[in-house]
Amino acid sequence: MEIPQQLIKKIQQNNLVIFAGAGISINAGLPNWNNLIDTILEGLGNKEPKSEKFKAALKDELFTPIEILNKIKHLKSESIEIFYQELSKYNNCEPTTIHKKIGELSNKIITTNYDELLEKELSSFEKIVYTNTYKVAKLSEIDRYIYKIHGDINEPDKCILFPSEYENLYSIDEKSSVFELKKIISDKSVLFIGFSLNDPYIDYIFNYVNNLYSGFTPEHFIITTQKNKEWPNKITPIILDDFSKLSSLLDELIKIKVTQKEEIEEIQQELKNSSKNAIIEFKQSSEFDSPPNNKYWVGRNKELVNISNDNFKIIFITGIGGQGKSALAANYLRNHFDSKKYEFADWRDFKEETNRFQTKLVSIVKRLNENFNILNLENFSNNDLVDTFFNNLGNRKIIFVFDNIDSYIDLETFKPTGSLGYFFEQILYREHNSKFIFTCRPFIREASINFYQISLSGISEDECEELFGFYKIPISKIQLKSLSIRAHKLAKGHPLWLNLIAGQAIRGVETVTNFINSIENKSNFDEDNFSAILSEKILNEVWNSLNDKQKILIRGISETVKPEKEENLKTILDSELNANQFHKSLRVLKNLNLIETLSDGEIELHPLVKEFILTKYPRNERAKFITLFVQYYDKFIYVLKPKLNSNLTINEFQNWTSKIELQINSNDFKSALIALEEVSSAILTSGFSEEYLRVCEMLYKKIDWNDSISKEYPYFHSQFISLTSTQVQMGKFDLCDENLEKYQNLIPGKSSYYLSYCSQKSYKLWYQGLFDDSISIAEEGVFLLDESSLTDNYSLRHNLALALRDSRKKNNLKKALEYFLKNEKIEDILNREKINFDFNGHFYGNIGKCLEYMNLYDDALYCYYLSLKLLFKENDTNSILNMGYASLWISELLLKDKKNIDGLYFLKFAKNNWDKTSPPRAKGLKQTWSNLAFDKASKDSIAKLTNWKIENHCKNYLSKRLLN
Repeated sequence: MEIPQQLIKKIQQNNLVIFAGAGISINAGLPNWNNLIDTILEGLGNKEPKSEKFKAALKDELFTPIEILNKIKHLKSESIEIFYQELSKYNNCEPTTIHKKIGELSNKIITTNYDELLEKELSSFEKIVYTNTYKVAKLSEIDRYIYKIHGDINEPDKCILFPSEYENLYSIDEKSSVFELKKIISDKSVLFIGFSLNDPYIDYIFNYVNNLYSGFTPEHFIITTQKNKEWPNKITPIILDDFSKLSSLLDELIKIKVTQKEEIEEIQQELKNSSKNAIIEFKQSSEFDSPPNNKYWVGRNKELVNISNDNFKIIFITGIGGQGKSALAANYLRNHFDSKKYEFADWRDFKEETNRFQTKLVSIVKRLNENFNILNLENFSNNDLVDTFFNNLGNRKIIFVFDNIDSYIDLETFKPTGSLGYFFEQILYREHNSKFIFTCRPFIREASINFYQISLSGISEDECEELFGFYKIPISKIQLKSLSIRAHKLAKGHPLWLNLIAGQAIRGVETVTNFINSIENKSNFDEDNFSAILSEKILNEVWNSLNDKQKILIRGISETVKPEKEENLKTILDSELNANQFHKSLRVLKNLNLIETLSDGEIELHPLVKEFILTKYPRNERAKFITLFVQYYDKFIYVLKPKLNSNLTINEFQNWTSKIELQINSNDFKSALIALEEVSSAILTSGFSEEYLRVCEMLYKKIDWNDSISKEYPYFHSQFISLTSTQVQMGKFDLCDENLEKYQNLIPGKSSYYLSYCSQKSYKLWYQGLFDDSISIAEEGVFLLDESSLTDNYSLRHNLALALRDSRKKNNLKKALEYFLKNEKIEDILNREKINFDFNGHFYGNIGKCLEYMNLYDDALYCYYLSLKLLFKENDTNSILNMGYASLWISELLLKDKKNIDGLYFLKFAKNNWDKTSPPRAKGLKQTWSNLAFDKASKDSIAKLTNWKIENHCKNYLSKRLLN
């Protein structure tokens, strides 16, 4: 009997769930399925004339228990009564040692058994029956549970007994109980104990596990005596000669767990006695996040001394992206953490949308007090939660790091706001012995005696040379010094850019020289916007140096919603990269410093690298990679179902919108927001804007906005952006204004969400043609954005450029064109000999409109042709809107040039694109069409053509023009 290494690993990681079947109850004296069915048939008597025949068929194995149950389903209520009476006879049965050992092996148990033997033995475990939807939803928050997936004998009428009940439970209309089971199976390995072919639903369960996420699940295991059984993929058998050996096998597995626990305790003790300490306390199950590992470290000595100073309760590390804020905090914990002063360090990362303050603080409270029942926090306000945290912290000395808290900074006062604002105040003014380190881009304006701020700038020239020396670049010392001086001058000491340059230098002197030349010659850098420009230019050059396999890997990693292990990434991307391609590409990306490795071995992209990749590709081109990750893990944020795409019919979309409507009606607003996020992109891309607005407006009418913002409901802000944008495009300006005013009044101060408000307000005013007002509100937002060094996640600068452009004022046009060019040279963009298809459709369209307003009509038309050709390849709601603009602008210039027939085709195509996505625009085009003074026959002939014929004509026209 060999224990699989993968199972040993899962036990050591405390990542194993037990799935207990009927076998463990039979050993305690309960009847097996054949005996139970036989008793039911006996009890039915004359009510089922074929009872005796069924009993004989069951005995001779002509029918299985499940087939017999299906044949007597018309006597369901009578059968359930007999079933209940029979099992009640065994109420005095006692648990066996197997029940006890199952509880010693894992804190998380799932069972198909109806009896109460597990609960009797494991009294500290919480019993959760699938019918209790409230507890089921909290399953992941409960430490010890027995999850009764098919019911409990105390509720016989709700036990899953007949095939129809099982099919209903596991139907397409997924129940919450099955959803939780799916999450467990997709995240943890399952050990099946006590199952055999006689279990009625064993094949259903195994097929369900096997089909889950197309096989993207962890390895699962079953203890069995069936040597020749062919088990489904992802289920590994552990063969026993007979079940009498089960107890000794469980003893071996428990010994693995106990040994691991003892080793952990020894490590903890060694760490306490050692002068060199780990970054964070070593725990069996780390609920905290992991800090980054620093490949090489130079400088920042003064900053490290200041962090070590115990005179301050709060230390803020601030600076533009890539200056090494997180790296500095991680280096302090790794090399300067004093275990004689502090118990441990706790690291929490807030850069992803899923990382909400409330969620993190609940997790920290649980870490401070393992016996604390987090279910008690369900209805706590954020202030109550902060008070609870400090009550549990007491006088303990701990270091807490809150990394990347940019979204919690008010961009007018430059102090923490919202959920974090009260927490910040309590840290400053309460009596406690802990230290709190925060990192963010904006400079914080605070002058308390308990507060200290470290504002990072570039490293020195000498430190740059020291950094390059660590890379063992194969050049002489003189060449190394020359290279480091040049790199330092170019990057102004910016650590991330210097590491990227060093990564290129490893490839050779010629490579790094060409790399630097290409950046220096690209443009003249504007000191005020240095970071953004250099980021784009350096990363563009790095991107161009990658091969196709390396690009596939980095695009895949960019879609992760949390850091992932290399092993998981390899599994997720195995349809795109084989094992050899994956490992070779990963090694190159690591050498080029594009990937960060965290302390627990997980990897992720640097935030600036991730921003670059995600903005480089439209949503439809990212969909393939998103789907791969969705198939692998089911997250409560950023969820997309593999079935969901923009080609579905309205009836199919209504499977989602009907579900959302029901969730709204039951006041389950969080679930509604998640489901709406899931479907919104696809339904808007398909042009069903009215259906989206119907459910979204219903949700935002009923939901408590104050709660949603203060308690940070997932996707409230992102769906608000989609809601207001769609209202604008559908001409619902008054309702949009009401929503924007309400949002402005409720968001905490001028935080990053105020930037979202400015952007949406500017977009609405631009759409209405109120360009000066649009410019005014957008400029306020951009001012706050520039002051804070935050990333423009809300299209503020884009909306400002739209308003500047359409104002048609000379100076404004110049500013808009400069923005839309993205630091490219206009002569390169207009070069007909070398067409660049690396940019997206709206890039060329916006440049073309600026040129048209400058009376450069031929150049503008060329840009419009390129724009529309590229937009045909894109597939999202913005590309459909933009196709309308590009087509209209082509039409206007063709009509201006007396090319009337082609002009009419493009005008009709513009209207077709806007009919569903922007009715106000479409209505305007209808009037334009009517006002055109052409012969009626030509207009009527084109107007009667089907949409695909109009589109085909426009495509053919573009192809001819771009070939000439």
